[in-house]
Amino acid sequence: MGIFGGSDRVSHHEFKKVLYHLKDKEGFSEHQLGQIKETFRGDIDEEGSGSGISKDELKKGINWLKEHPGQHHLSTDHIEKLENALRHHL
Repeated sequence: MGIFGGSDRVSHHEFKKVLYHLKDKEGFSEHQLGQIKETFRGDIDEEGSGSGISKDELKKGINWLKEHPGQHHLSTDHIEKLENALRHHL
């Protein structure tokens, strides 16, 4: 998050902090963290000014997780915790 308020993207460093928080404080498994990384991999690995997860990319990733519950092992509660943790850094 920027010094004077939120930024418009979740940086790679902030994403790692979110993953650590989800594992350490929320009890997410390594498998669940891997699924989160896979969902946002293309966004977080971008180079240059597009690097990080934008608000729109966050919305799309969260919506995909909600709309495809059979393709991952994240409960509705897990998805909500993930969304809240990522939005904290926007």
